[in-house]
Amino acid sequence: MSKEFGAPVALHRADYELARDNLKEPMLAKSPVGRFVLASIQKSFEQDRIELFEPEVFLKEGDSLESFGIKATILELPGHTRGSIGILVDGSDGSDGSDLFVGDALMNLYYPSRSLLYGNRENMLKSAKRISEYASATIHFGHGKSLKNRKW
Repeated sequence: MSKEFGAPVALHRADYELARDNLKEPMLAKSPVGRFVLASIQKSFEQDRIELFEPEVFLKEGDSLESFGIKATILELPGHTRGSIGILVDGSDGSDGSDLFVGDALMNLYYPSRSLLYGNRENMLKSAKRISEYASATIHFGHGKSLKNRKW
């Protein structure tokens, strides 16, 4: 149970080893901005160790969060990491009023974009395309200000 939030600790099974060692999955970047971001955080990847924990819940595609009091569904959005997920709140169809929390599948650091850092570029592009299908949802990034969805 998370001490800060009083909620179970959860993640996708594909990120279990990464959560134990943040160097298990190398990050890549293609764009100049992505390479700059990667270079600036590389030292942090090497020095900062994640506090060990055991997840209480492993999330996967289609899981409902209603038993935790949230009307939301899990979407698998691999690419940034193998186990990247999104959380679709208030409707599974992306209709008006839906919120889609995408973590780092998309970013809004300097400007809204597909993930600047990724473990698998092909999967990252597929996940960005999938997010585009929820046309009227509000996108909430792991980094940056939220905005209405668009074609990624």
